[in-house]
Amino acid sequence: MQKKALVISLKDTNPVPEMTSIKIPDLKPDYVRVQVAYSDINYKDALTLKKNSGVIREFPRVPGVDFSGWVIASNNPRFQIGQEVVATGWDIGVGLDGGYQESVDVPGYFLQHLSDKRSLKEAMMVGTAGVTAAMGITKVLPSQIMTNKDVPLLITGVTGGVGGWQLAILAQLGYQNITVVTRQKELSEKLISMGASQVITPDEAGLDPIKPLAKQKYGVVFDNIGGSLLSQLIPQVFQNGHLVVSGNAGGIQLQTTVLPFILRGVTLYGIDSVHCPVEDREEIWQLFDNHFWPSAAKLPLMTEVDFTDLIPTMQQYLTTPHLGRTLVKLRTRRPKFRNDD
Repeated sequence: MQKKALVISLKDTNPVPEMTSIKIPDLKPDYVRVQVAYSDINYKDALTLKKNSGVIREFPRVPGVDFSGWVIASNNPRFQIGQEVVATGWDIGVGLDGGYQESVDVPGYFLQHLSDKRSLKEAMMVGTAGVTAAMGITKVLPSQIMTNKDVPLLITGVTGGVGGWQLAILAQLGYQNITVVTRQKELSEKLISMGASQVITPDEAGLDPIKPLAKQKYGVVFDNIGGSLLSQLIPQVFQNGHLVVSGNAGGIQLQTTVLPFILRGVTLYGIDSVHCPVEDREEIWQLFDNHFWPSAAKLPLMTEVDFTDLIPTMQQYLTTPHLGRTLVKLRTRRPKFRNDD
């Protein structure tokens, strides 16, 4: 038996993607086979096409760190044929083949059951980006500073997947003073309709020169860029405020001092959604079911592409400005199962 897949091979040290057919393997003990309905494109997925990115450790590999779909075979007692499931992070698309194929085999603990409240498409609208955003917000929600719904908040990289979900969730929770940072000022009207109170550029958000401490502007900074911009934002955080850090598109170097942390009591949370424990993932999906899902008007921007268009879309991802989430559609019609009525 064969299935269609996007396979990345290494040729003369260059990663080369190809749509091809590969053999369906025997299902391992405790593994579950899922018919993929949707996947998505994250920054990490796009990096798999970049030379020496270090994302994929062994070639050839099927990328795609997220997917949703139907269980079509199971060697794990938690999952039954026909159930709808979602997977994000772990080692998917990196150390084992991922969501860019018609069916995928993964260990059962990689999967979460979907409730009746979320569709397979909506699960990929969330994906790793939404899970990352939700994890960061849950870190700071219990804090005293977040009890004030008018506390000044700041989100960088708001036109990306994580930043878009941060804005959507915070607006849904009733926060009214959200400044967002983007170079794409032409999107200001859309971002304000999604819940932003102010749209500024990175230059307007930063400091020149960087100081150890500066005027206190923000109770919480949600940073998805890293690098120089994060270095400039740290001195602007309130007394007993927070930094939630989940991205490095702007670089991995950080210029700071201990002063914001020991004189203002600033807390920095680093968000790793890849290795998030199973119980925390289940809590995140319950929050999307019951509290975090925004109205249609405040959803992050979404683009949907067919599986056949995946390669050129990935090739453009790192070089062309993109907005929000990019979903990859593999199958929308539920398969027919023997246990269906």
